[in-house]
Amino acid sequence: MQPQPPHMRHVLLAILYGIAGVCILTLQPLVFGPMVAAGRLTESQMGLQSGVETAALALTSALLPGWLSGAHFRTKLVGLAAVMVGCNMLTTLPISPVALIGLRGVCGLAEGGILAGAFIVIFATPNPDRANALFLVISNILIAVLAYLVPSWLVPNYGFSSSFWLMSGLGAMSVLLAILLRHKPEQFASPVMGWRTWPNGTYMILAGIVAQNGALMAAWAFLESTARHHGFSASTVGLSASLAVVTQICGALAITLGGYRLPAGPALVLGSIGMGASAFWLGHPQNTATFIVANCLLGFLWLTLTPLGIKRIVEIEPTRQAVYMTAPAQFAGLSMGPFISSYFVSDTNVEPAYLVAGLLGLAAGLIFLAVLHTASPNEQIA
Repeated sequence: MQPQPPHMRHVLLAILYGIAGVCILTLQPLVFGPMVAAGRLTESQMGLQSGVETAALALTSALLPGWLSGAHFRTKLVGLAAVMVGCNMLTTLPISPVALIGLRGVCGLAEGGILAGAFIVIFATPNPDRANALFLVISNILIAVLAYLVPSWLVPNYGFSSSFWLMSGLGAMSVLLAILLRHKPEQFASPVMGWRTWPNGTYMILAGIVAQNGALMAAWAFLESTARHHGFSASTVGLSASLAVVTQICGALAITLGGYRLPAGPALVLGSIGMGASAFWLGHPQNTATFIVANCLLGFLWLTLTPLGIKRIVEIEPTRQAVYMTAPAQFAGLSMGPFISSYFVSDTNVEPAYLVAGLLGLAAGLIFLAVLHTASPNEQIA
């Protein structure tokens, strides 16, 4: 049973609450790259950490919606945000790489729960694809600012630990927002339990979403390292990251304002292949301009396609059970990308990560193309 449609005020509070859970996906290379430079992690350990945290985030975002719904919704949201605050504080301590990776895994579990709570409200709206696009717009406006300030001002002046104090502050903000969020969703079973009843095309679309997001993070996990190896300054990294977030906002805003009318199938095919090509280009910049342009194109395509994936799932599986799996599929891909890349990079060469990214983007495009030709007529999307 779907929750009652929430008031717009509750939707906005949920969006702001969820920012604490989603911001790590963009800031990850910017906050952990300096830890590599400081000797706290190696390049491969950073890739493993990124994969573990994002995998944990994907797990709880898939499994917790049913548990979070119903009674004590606000209390559960407050608890998850408090765990995130504590984990980020502990990350600043001088602990071993193994302990650090485990700690970030716990933080990922809390971040996934935060997103699950936000999505319970967002996906209960009449048009979840547009509500999700609005979430992407609002969250990325803040992330754009942070993506510039972290490498260009915060870390150079206050050290890498300052990034995690910042993340703790975002978690504390979510604690307050959860207290203000008075929406009471109806109790419903965990959406993943109904997977056997979903149309066949649903699974292929989810697999395409996994590969698509794997392409993104296989490249982005090594953004700071790539810039360092090519001799680009910290301000260039900050400018590239912040402009990429701005283009993400433009992509999501375009979907919110009218792009949601696009035929999702062809857009996902072409856009995913474009993501793979952009990711490969990002790893082989000729100069700072191409580094920035490739990063911006990759970001634009990513958040243009994300709401269209939700639209495609909703139209194929109208009970909206599978729509809760789109976020876990995204996070599984974001985890898979750097995890695979970590086996091919070294402290002196991270270019293989961008070949992995290019191949994953191509794979996503081919999967979406296969759905166009193999789904039954009642599963096709206009």
